[in-house]
Amino acid sequence: MPFEDELGEALRRAGDGFTADRHALVEAGERRGRRLVARRRAAVIGGSVLSLALIGAVGAYSGGLLDGTGRVEIAAPPEPSGGGSGRGGGPELPPGGTGAVSAAQLVEVFKGLLPGGTLSVEHANGTGGHGAGVAGVYDDGKGGVAIRLTLVAVDPKGSMADIATRCKKKEVRPDDACMTEQLADGSRLLTQQGYVAQNPAIDIKEWRAALVTPQGFLVELSEKNAPPMETTTSSRPNPPLSPAQLRAVVTSDKWQPALNDMPPAVQLPGRTP
Repeated sequence: MPFEDELGEALRRAGDGFTADRHALVEAGERRGRRLVARRRAAVIGGSVLSLALIGAVGAYSGGLLDGTGRVEIAAPPEPSGGGSGRGGGPELPPGGTGAVSAAQLVEVFKGLLPGGTLSVEHANGTGGHGAGVAGVYDDGKGGVAIRLTLVAVDPKGSMADIATRCKKKEVRPDDACMTEQLADGSRLLTQQGYVAQNPAIDIKEWRAALVTPQGFLVELSEKNAPPMETTTSSRPNPPLSPAQLRAVVTSDKWQPALNDMPPAVQLPGRTP
């Protein structure tokens, strides 16, 4: 599946639950995203591949797409009329998850997997939509930093899964470390110690781990060495969780109930399994 199609599909998913004025913003974002991909700039998506593709998930708060409760509401798409998709001939989307795992339950699982410290949740989504996750501030006693967990279904052989788990060569400011490995069950795991910007004057680090399973799920955890919304200056030398700790969180089997409740990734027409 071409990356631009996957990105567009993820954006369409996110837009289905927005009100009319927000929908226009999502559509504009989709068009801009396709232009960026056409210019081969997709590789500079800041830190997390999902920050663009999953506007409807936790990362959406930075774009002002939240309701008054601090949570993005992503409704299941309406039933198409006349046998079509209601999207100008695009593919029908599956319904969202059943909501079997609530935002509060997901937060508790996340807290239980963190190595002590405190987690102050800013935004969380359960499995009632097409993606789930938690964003907030984690403090291990040495200063609070931004942390984000995302769970979503992806095509395990598609471009988004590849980008999420591939180390990229960076000429200006290489990562301090990056490794991709294949696990015994066929999952692909990336652990990365990088930066939020290629500009050396911006000393904020972003470390992450991303797991793509053969069943078509992405579990990604990212952390910084600065608080949320800080864009230029770090508050501590390194993020709190080590690469091994990040790895332990994303590979935990405690995410399985949430993943099992999520709809499968959509394969666009022309995609061959």
